[in-house]
Amino acid sequence: MCNIFQQQQADSPANASKELTALDVEFKRVEAQMRIAVLQTTMDYNRSLAGQMQRQFETFQRLAKPLSESDFVPAAYQGKLGNCIIAVEIACRLQILPLTVMQNLCVVKGNPTWKAKFLIGCVNTCGRYTTLDYRFTIDGRVGNVSYKTWAKDKDGKNREIQKQFENPELDNVVCVAYATEIATGRELVSPPVSIRMAVQEGWYCKDGSKWPSMPELMLRYRAASFWVSSFAPEMAMGFRTTEEAQDIVDVDFEEVKSPHESSNPKPTPASIDEAKEKLRSRGPKTAEPNSTDKKSTIEMP
Repeated sequence: MCNIFQQQQADSPANASKELTALDVEFKRVEAQMRIAVLQTTMDYNRSLAGQMQRQFETFQRLAKPLSESDFVPAAYQGKLGNCIIAVEIACRLQILPLTVMQNLCVVKGNPTWKAKFLIGCVNTCGRYTTLDYRFTIDGRVGNVSYKTWAKDKDGKNREIQKQFENPELDNVVCVAYATEIATGRELVSPPVSIRMAVQEGWYCKDGSKWPSMPELMLRYRAASFWVSSFAPEMAMGFRTTEEAQDIVDVDFEEVKSPHESSNPKPTPASIDEAKEKLRSRGPKTAEPNSTDKKSTIEMP
């Protein structure tokens, strides 16, 4: 009996070590499965649209940070990390340098705009079209045309008025931009732009306008803008040109109220609660007898 007991005591540490080894193996197997599951989840997220956007944003942020600290970028981007991130994203989409975007993407009246010469350069270097060129013709005189403008009345409110152009004998120069599509050989011509159009749209007579002093250059820029909007809108990405934004007439915001709104103001929560309380405090109405329900009595003689 003593020998059997001694043999069991000798075998117990060996069995315990075997059980511990099996537990370690199982633990390592489960740990490996968990790591594989985490890696698979990470790979699925990285392949998703949200994961790609996150990685792109992190890359754009690292690129934009030193640009925002540079003195070479325009004032609209200095110390403004958000603006620089947008510029880097647009540069990656157009496959150009971020500094090129910053030098040509101008903010006019709170909206981003492209310089017209930048769009002309994009057309000339994209390889899909020949160099953008222009045709000028003279279509008589501008003539007696009127244009719409805004002026403040005595109350300080903006009113739309029509004014007559003061120089009707001015030559009506017409400009079109054109280029040839290399793949098809088809000539692409922009809508015509003329001095008469500039007058009627209010561009020519706007305060600070460059149309009277540089009409040929402004005609080229506007014709090129029309050409890009017509045949290659992806280059402009939906942005106006700087010259177009500057030609827009500014009008102060004025809230116009309807006559019903002015005479009947909107009820406030306090007035609604007060009206409800008045209705609750009223007692039930007693119905008064109608004159038609009263029985008439006939006196007998």
